[in-house]
Amino acid sequence: MRKHVAALIGTAALIGAAVPAVVAAPASAASLRCEPVGHRYVVTKDEAPIHKTPSPRGKVIGHALKGHHVVSHYECNNSSGTWECLSDCQVSDNGPSTVYGHWIYRGYLKQG
Repeated sequence: MRKHVAALIGTAALIGAAVPAVVAAPASAASLRCEPVGHRYVVTKDEAPIHKTPSPRGKVIGHALKGHHVVSHYECNNSSGTWECLSDCQVSDNGPSTVYGHWIYRGYLKQG
């Protein structure tokens, strides 16, 4: 089941997939399609940035190191690509649309 969420996409958040942090993105006209998943990945980039929201333009709050194993709880797609939420994930379109969690760009991960 896919949820359509209108959210301002700043940057996605994930601090090494081990330290939880929650960040909300305020509503806007940008479209974000999300679905719950349980995929396991290995980080392929030397220092993959972790963002507050699923966007490359948002603030980087940490890094996941190459070889680190992570589990994605939500997978979201927007105009900047596919993003994986690794911890404290909530995607809500009830009331004001919000996106919570630690986000990493899918291009920095491989199945594992």
